[in-house]
Amino acid sequence: MANWFAGMGQSTAGMNAARYGISVVGQNIANANSDGYTRQIVRQESTGNRGVVGLYSRSSEDGIGGVKIIGTFRQDDALLDGRVRDEHGKAAYASTTADQLSSTEALFPASSDSGFPAQLNDFWNDWSTVGTSPGNTAARQVLLEHAGTLASTLNNLSSSLGDLAASMGDYLNQDITSANTAAGQLAALNAQIGSAGATGLDVNALADQRDILSDKLSKLTGGVATVQGNGMATVTVGGATLVSGATSAGITVSSAGAVQVGGSAVTLTGGSAAARVTALQVTIPAYQAKLDGVANTLSNVVNATQAAGYDLSGNPGQPLFTGSGAAGISVAISDGALVAASATPGGNLDGSNAQTASRLGALGTGPDSTYASLVGALGAESAAAQNASSTQQDLATNLEGLKSSVSGVSYDEEVANMLTYQRAFEASSRALTTLDSMLDTLINHTGRAGLA
Repeated sequence: MANWFAGMGQSTAGMNAARYGISVVGQNIANANSDGYTRQIVRQESTGNRGVVGLYSRSSEDGIGGVKIIGTFRQDDALLDGRVRDEHGKAAYASTTADQLSSTEALFPASSDSGFPAQLNDFWNDWSTVGTSPGNTAARQVLLEHAGTLASTLNNLSSSLGDLAASMGDYLNQDITSANTAAGQLAALNAQIGSAGATGLDVNALADQRDILSDKLSKLTGGVATVQGNGMATVTVGGATLVSGATSAGITVSSAGAVQVGGSAVTLTGGSAAARVTALQVTIPAYQAKLDGVANTLSNVVNATQAAGYDLSGNPGQPLFTGSGAAGISVAISDGALVAASATPGGNLDGSNAQTASRLGALGTGPDSTYASLVGALGAESAAAQNASSTQQDLATNLEGLKSSVSGVSYDEEVANMLTYQRAFEASSRALTTLDSMLDTLINHTGRAGLA
C-alpha cells in the first residue's frame, strides 16, 4: 500500500508547489510598479530515492519521489546591477555639473541692452563725448556716473558668484546629510539581512531595499557597493569604507568642500556631491578670477590713460578707479573736472586724451575682450557639460532598460507562468482523484464479483 500512498503524497506535493508558484506570481504582479522591486522566481527540485549505488543496492519503488520547493529567489544580475549603479553615479555628476554651469552662465549674459558689455560701450562713448566737448561739465559727470555703474555691476557679479557658491555649499551639505542617513539605514538593513539569512528567512524584500540605498549612495557620492556572500552590502566612497556590515562611518565636509569619510580625507569622483565639490573648489574660483581680471583690466587701462592726461584745471590726471578685483573696484573721483580729457597741461580745452580713452574698448587686451573671453569660455564649458550630461543620461537609461528586462516584472510572462501553475495544480489534483478512485476500487470492489 506504500506505493499507493506515495503517489498521493506526490500529487499533494505537486499541488502545494503549484499553489506556491501562484502566490509568487501574485507577488510579482502586485509589485510590478514598486520602486526597486526585483522579480522573484520559484526554484524547485525533484525528490526521491537517493540511495548510494553499490554491490547490494536495489531500486525501491517506494522512493519514486515528488517535488520540493527550494525557495524564492530574486532574478537579478549582480554585475549588471553594479554597472547600472556606476553609470547612474556618473549621470548624477554630469547632470549636476551641467546645472551648476548653467546657473553660472546666467550671471553673465553675452548680450543685453543693460548688461556689462552695453555698459562698457556707454562708458567709451562718454569719453568720446567728453573728447568732443571737453568743457561740458555735464558730460564729464555722466562719464563718472557710468563709471560707477560699471563698478557696481562688477561688485554685484562678484557678490552673485559668492551667493551661488554658498548655495552650492548648502546643496553639498544636503547631499552629505542624505548620504549619511542612507549609510546608516543600509548598515541597519545589513544587520537585518544577516540575522534573517542566518535563520533561513526570506530576505528578498530586504535585498530590494538594500539595492535602493546602494543606488542612492552612488548617485549622491559615487559610492561603490559590493554585495557579500551573506547578502550584506559593503560601500566605499573615494576608496574609504563607508558601510561595512552593520557599521557605517560618517561623511563630513568643510566649508571649502574638503570631504572626509570616517576621518580620512577622500576625493569624490562621482555623484552629485562630487560635482558640487568641483564647483566650490574649481569652477567658481576660476570664474571669480576671470571676473577679477576684467575689473583689474578696466581699472588699469583707464587709470593709465588718466595718468597720461590732464584734468580741466591742467593738473595731471588722478586714478579714476580704485580697489582690486571685482568685489573691491570703485570710482575714486566724484568731480567731473578731474577727468583727464586733455593730452597737454595748462588747463586748455583739448580733448585728445579723452578720444584716446574712447578707443580702449577696441583693445585686444582690454576689458571688453577680457569679458568676452570669460563669457565665451563659460558658454563653451556649459554647452560641453550639457552634451556630456545628455550622453551619460542616455547611457544610464539604456542600461536601466536592460536591467529592467532582466529583473523587472513582465505581465505577459507572469500570466503565462500563472497558467502553467494552474495547469500543474489541475493535473496534480486529477492524479490525486484518479488514485483515490483506484484505491476505492481496490478496497471496496476487489473480490466482490458474483456477490449479490
